[in-house]
Amino acid sequence: MLISGIYSLSKDINTTEVGISTGAVDIEIKEYNNTEPFNEDGKYVMPGDEIVLIPRVYNLGVDCYLRTKIEYIINNEVFSEIDYIDGNYSSWNKDGDYYYYDSIFPKKGNIDLFNKVTIPNLSSEYDGKTVMVRIVVEAVQAKNFDGNWDSVDIRKSIDRAYDIDYEGESSIIYDDNTNRHISLDNSFFNKLGNMLPGDTVSESLVILNKSSSKNEYYLSLDYDNLTDEELVLLQKIRLLIKKQNGEVLVNSNLENRNKYDLGIYKTGKGETLKIEVSIPEDVNNDFSKLYTKIKWNFSYKDLSGNSDGNILNPITFDLGIDIYIIVFVFSTIGLVIDMFLWKRENQKELKK
Repeated sequence: MLISGIYSLSKDINTTEVGISTGAVDIEIKEYNNTEPFNEDGKYVMPGDEIVLIPRVYNLGVDCYLRTKIEYIINNEVFSEIDYIDGNYSSWNKDGDYYYYDSIFPKKGNIDLFNKVTIPNLSSEYDGKTVMVRIVVEAVQAKNFDGNWDSVDIRKSIDRAYDIDYEGESSIIYDDNTNRHISLDNSFFNKLGNMLPGDTVSESLVILNKSSSKNEYYLSLDYDNLTDEELVLLQKIRLLIKKQNGEVLVNSNLENRNKYDLGIYKTGKGETLKIEVSIPEDVNNDFSKLYTKIKWNFSYKDLSGNSDGNILNPITFDLGIDIYIIVFVFSTIGLVIDMFLWKRENQKELKK
């Protein structure tokens, strides 16, 4: 019976610290002359010369779509890039001033835009003039993109440390057999790494009251030492918790530290809730490559007592502990019976 202990009236069920990071559309372009960096700027060329020039685009961020605008200019006069710049144009679709790459450009991938520039046969009026190849490459995330480049606000990528392979992290801690009440996947929100605008991550939360009292369950969020930028990001990330029938219990953001009520359940009763974390589509590059952590604190309150919430019985036992008590009682009864029978047999022996 001592093993059963005394349970407090309100206690933590589960504490998990979840890592969240925002992904980034991040590309880089470098120029090569075969295998070496291109270093022929300022070189004197003649009509008909062929210059090996390979602009190579690297994907340092998430999967994306590309478009490029290539301008070939001599003495402020624009020449046809197709006539004088050799590239694999069949992989691109021309629309207006841009070539659009017709496949998803994968993370950690690279692609060559073209490989050779030819100097046109021009009259002497072009002698001493500068040949300039201007290359503009733009990218947009592949996820949640509807194909409409006109609606895309192209911005320069944020320059800060970034881990493209980060997939989020979390640890789930169950104390005092409290996993009897809450069931979560061991990879709880492990998919909160490299989230992008428009992304939604969902997780099921199963509540089942296995104690001998009626309980009210709660969720609160907490965090430590976040920057102003991280706090603004948490304000933008939406938190939605719904019941099976679609009733919304929580519609807030991750910056809110309120204590959310997840419902009241009698002994043996429960519910499967759906938790959704989402980033709105209008979140821009200013919030890319950010990493932060928040704590998800689940708790409950024993509602045994009167209607005004005052607890009449301060000692409650988990059903699992009640089993120990039952076993103890029956063991004690068995021991008493055994002692009685042993004493009676001894008395019979003495009479003989």
